[in-house]
Amino acid sequence: MNLKEQLAAALKRANELVAKAKAGNISPQEMTELEAKTAEAKSLKARIEGTEKSAAQAKADELMAGFQMGEHERHGTPDTTAAGRLDLSGLKDQMVAGMKGYSGQVAPGSKGLVPAGETVVSVPVVNPTDPVQGGIGHERAPRLIDVLPATVRAAVYQVLKQTVIATPGTAGVVAPGDVKPTKKLGVHKEDSRLRVLAVLSEPVDKFLLEDASNLRTWVGAELVDAILDELENQVLAGDGTGENFTGLANTSGIQTQAFSTDQITTLAAGLAKVQDIGGAAFIALASTDWLAIQTARNSGGSFDLGGPIDATARTAWGTQVITVPGLTAGEGYVVGNDSLELTTDGRGVRVEWGTPGDTFTRNQLVARVEGRFNLDVLRPHRVVQMALTEV
Repeated sequence: MNLKEQLAAALKRANELVAKAKAGNISPQEMTELEAKTAEAKSLKARIEGTEKSAAQAKADELMAGFQMGEHERHGTPDTTAAGRLDLSGLKDQMVAGMKGYSGQVAPGSKGLVPAGETVVSVPVVNPTDPVQGGIGHERAPRLIDVLPATVRAAVYQVLKQTVIATPGTAGVVAPGDVKPTKKLGVHKEDSRLRVLAVLSEPVDKFLLEDASNLRTWVGAELVDAILDELENQVLAGDGTGENFTGLANTSGIQTQAFSTDQITTLAAGLAKVQDIGGAAFIALASTDWLAIQTARNSGGSFDLGGPIDATARTAWGTQVITVPGLTAGEGYVVGNDSLELTTDGRGVRVEWGTPGDTFTRNQLVARVEGRFNLDVLRPHRVVQMALTEV
């Protein structure tokens, strides 16, 4: 089911349970289910509102798109999954609702979690044109992983990568019988695979997890954020060894831009390096650097706003600026179109909990949250790493 169908089903069931509650014949199990369905409906509604706003423009972008590096191959078969972005909004509430709902079905009348269980929360790939979605459905400032194009693939797959800048031009007028000119694309297949990101909780007393707010803190605010923080860290700084991603900081072939005069001039120089080879999708900066750029003053003492900086639209030189908490101050990126892709298996984030070892005798629960992801740098020359401070 799509998000709207899931919302309709959740609301239908919630209304049935409300009617039973008003009639005074609702069971403790159904009361737990009502709480879960209410939380699920709220989360689904926020996610739908966050993606519908740009659906029309997304269709226009699709029609205008030219050559897309999204035509990757998986096990010899073209991957027809349209690239979009991972919708991570509402993940915490969805997970808590699923856990509560499962426990209520397995153990009728139970207010907390059953001793063992498993739920899977979908992380859909949506296609908003504006990567910085506002609204109450978004629980935090955007991360880099929120705005990267994403696609769904098998655990082991092949991807097309362009490791050198394609030869410019080379088309020409050709006389009958003459050899046509050849354009070298520098494209090749490369084997890749998904990596497992996982985290375990410390043992927590079962009776502390009797209500949704405690459960949300335990698995949502802590464990889900731990997974997303590590995913962000791997995308930015994975060293490519063992099970680590090869993150932006360790990808060979990306361009660099040294500090030039000041920060806003350095941004212009970084943007110029990708303008002739596909254009820039966004600029990624640490929040402290973005604040410094917004509050810089000119020789007359006035703020530089109104020129290349639009603080309200969050743009610099007309390009969207994303503040990335995981970036070190003084380091930024210009990310070109069709250069990066975040890959997942489409099976969502899994949460399992149980009572291993002596946690059973202590009446404690341990949770594990995990998912499978990877970063593919399709065109490294369309990424520019910038130094925003003078050495």
